[in-house]
Amino acid sequence: MKRDSITILILLFFGLTVHAQAGKNPVPLKLDRATADLTLKQGEEASFSFLLKKDVYYSITVEQKGIDVTIGLKDQRGKTLQEVDSPNGRFGSEKIVFSPDSTANFILTVKPLADTANAKAGNYSVIVQSPPKKLKPLQYKALEQDFNILKNAFIETHVGLWYNTYTQFDSLCQVQKRKLKNKMTALDFYRLVAPIVTYTKEGHSAIQPSEETTNYIRQNGRYFPFLVKIFDKKVYILNNLDNYKTRGMQISKINGTSIESIMEQFLRIEPADGYNTTSKYHWIETAFSKYYLRFFEQQPATFNLELIHPKTNEKISYNHIPALNFKQYGKFVSKETKAIPNYSYKEPAQLKIDTLNSTATLVVNTFSTSDYTNGRKGFKEFLAKSFQNIADYKIQHLIIDIRKNEGGEQGMEDHLMSYLVDRAYKKYQYAEIPSFTYSFLDYTEYRDKKSAEDFEKELRGEFYRSNDGRYIELPGKYKGDTPQVNRFKGDVYILISGLSFSGGSEFAALAKNYTKARFIGEETGGGYYGNTSGYFIRYTLPNSKLTGRIPIIKFVVEKKETGIPFGRGIMPDDEVQPKIEEFLSGYDTEMEFVKKLIKNK
Repeated sequence: MKRDSITILILLFFGLTVHAQAGKNPVPLKLDRATADLTLKQGEEASFSFLLKKDVYYSITVEQKGIDVTIGLKDQRGKTLQEVDSPNGRFGSEKIVFSPDSTANFILTVKPLADTANAKAGNYSVIVQSPPKKLKPLQYKALEQDFNILKNAFIETHVGLWYNTYTQFDSLCQVQKRKLKNKMTALDFYRLVAPIVTYTKEGHSAIQPSEETTNYIRQNGRYFPFLVKIFDKKVYILNNLDNYKTRGMQISKINGTSIESIMEQFLRIEPADGYNTTSKYHWIETAFSKYYLRFFEQQPATFNLELIHPKTNEKISYNHIPALNFKQYGKFVSKETKAIPNYSYKEPAQLKIDTLNSTATLVVNTFSTSDYTNGRKGFKEFLAKSFQNIADYKIQHLIIDIRKNEGGEQGMEDHLMSYLVDRAYKKYQYAEIPSFTYSFLDYTEYRDKKSAEDFEKELRGEFYRSNDGRYIELPGKYKGDTPQVNRFKGDVYILISGLSFSGGSEFAALAKNYTKARFIGEETGGGYYGNTSGYFIRYTLPNSKLTGRIPIIKFVVEKKETGIPFGRGIMPDDEVQPKIEEFLSGYDTEMEFVKKLIKNK
C-alpha cells in the first residue's frame, strides 16, 4: 500500500577504472570487477561490452550516485533485451538479472533519465557479477553486528511493538541470537532472523536473502516442480507433470517430510498483520517452491511425493520426480499459470453489468497507480464511467470484488469509497511515525547525507511533533474523498479474501464502518484496526548483505465495529471457500454464492 521505493543494494567493490564517454565504442568490462566512479552528463550515453556464458545467471548492477539513469541490455545485433529504470531517484541500484541461451557478447547502455528534476551530471559505477560457486562463511562478530543492527532498527521504529511488548520481542531476539554460530553463511543467517521479522506481526515488513545467496540459488538451486493451492490448511497440487497424475491431489509428504512440518516452517517466516493467517496461506502458495529450497533442500535431484486423493482418501506415492533448475522452473510457472482459470488477473479493474438481474460486478484487483493508464487520474476516470453506467441502467445490486487487491497508493481506496457514502467520513483515528531521523540510516538508501536530509524534509512535510511527544500527521493530511453525486444507493456485496491486503483491506474496513455492505469470502489479510506502511526504510545489513524493508507510518483506522478481535481482519458475514475441484474447473464459488443471494432476495 502507499508509496514505495526500490531496495538499494550496497556493493562494496573496488577494481578496474574505466573512462566511458558518449559516442565512443563500448568499453570492455571484466566480470566481477567494479568500475571506479564514472561521470555522466545529460545528453550523454555510456556503453560497456562483456562476454556472458550460456545458462549462467549474471547480475548486472549500475549504482547511481547523484544522477538518475536508465540502463539497457542489448545483444550483438543491437536488439534491446531488457531496459530498467526503477523509481529510486538519483541514488540506489538499477539492476538486470540475465542468463543467455548461448555464449555471446552483450552490451550495457547507461543514459541519464530525461527529466527536469534529474541532475545535470552525476557519478555511477558498474559491475557484472557471476554467480558464486559456494556461499562464503561469515565470522561471528560480523553476524552479531548485523543481528544487533536489525533488532535495534525494529525497536527504534517501534515495528513489532504494537502487537508485542518490548519484553516479548526482546525475549525472542535473545533466543534467536543464541543460535548464532561462527562461519554461518548468509543463507543460514537469513533462516535465523526471518522469524524475528515475522514476529513484528506487520505484513509490510520484509527480509530477503543476500544478493550472493540469490545468485547462488539461481545458478545451483533445484525447484519443486508443482504449483500449489491451500484450502482449509490443506495443500493441493494444481498441475500434472509428464506421466504423474497429480492435479487436485492433496500433499501428505515431500521427500519424507510431512506437509504439516513444512507448513509450520513457512508460517513461521511469512509476516502478516496481527494474528491473521489468511494472507500467509495465499503468499505461501506462490512462494512454496522458493521457500522449500531455502529452508529444506537446496539441490535435490528428485522428489518423492506421498499424496492423498481428496474424495476417496486413497494414498498415492510417486518417486524420483525430477527437480527443475531456475530457468526450467520459470518456464514451467509461466506455462502452468496460464492454464489455471482465475490464477491471476489481466486487467487492474473491470465492470460487468447484468441488466436481467439488475446487478453490476465491479472488480478492483489493485490500487497501484502504475497499473492504470494515466495512473490515479485514469483510475478515477474508470470509476466515474463505471458508476455512470450503473446509474444509467438503474442497477439495484452492486458486487465489489477485491479478493486479489493487495493495495497500492495512499488514497486510492477513498476514490472508490466516495461512490458508496453520502457524507464525509473519518478515515483514521491517527497516523503516526516514530521520529524524523533514525540512527541506522547508514545501512539504508538514505545513507547519503543529501538523501537523509530529503527524507527528513519529506516526513516533516506530513507530520509534526505533538505536545505529548508523538509524531502525528498534519491536520487534513489523510482524509477521504468528497462523496460523489451519482453514488450507488442500492445493495452492496463485497467479496474479500486473504489477499485483500493493505489498501484493499483498508477499503474493506471503511466499507464495514460506513456502509451496509455484506461481506462474502474469507477474513481479509490486512488488519481491521490498521497497519504500518506508508513510507518504507529499505536496509542492507553490512556483512551478510540481507535486504529488507521497515514500514514506519502507523495508520490506526477509525473503528466502528467493536466485535472484531484486535489483530484480526474484516470477517465475512458469509464465510465461503471453494473446494479444490471447483477451483480447478474455474467455478467461482464466492461469486456464484452472491448471485444466488441476489436472485433469492
